[in-house]
Amino acid sequence: MTRPSYEENGDGYILTTALMRWFWDHYADPADRGDPRVAPLRGNLDGLPPACIVAADFDPLRDEGIAYARALEATGTPVRLIPARGHTHTSVTMVDVVISGAPVRAEMATALKDFFPVVAVPAH
Repeated sequence: MTRPSYEENGDGYILTTALMRWFWDHYADPADRGDPRVAPLRGNLDGLPPACIVAADFDPLRDEGIAYARALEATGTPVRLIPARGHTHTSVTMVDVVISGAPVRAEMATALKDFFPVVAVPAH
């Protein structure tokens, strides 16, 4: 929680830095927080499956998402990093409420479809 997005977006955008601290305190004991199973950026990311990462402008997690995408890319993992300009952590999922989330969701769907193309099965 030391990245700039925690400071820039830590209050006033639904998901706050204080709330992230609360989640973190309930997610992992202090002694386990360096474990890569808890904090994947601290481990070996080789061989992971493709990833679609959305980085919302006004999200405390934005910079961690971007760092994770870059770290995965460095291993050769297929990654689609989608910048959600003008969005918060939760606004992309507000279907029919925040209409600017529709293109972001469409890009997410395209990324997943591209990662897992349908393979035609021959008829017998």
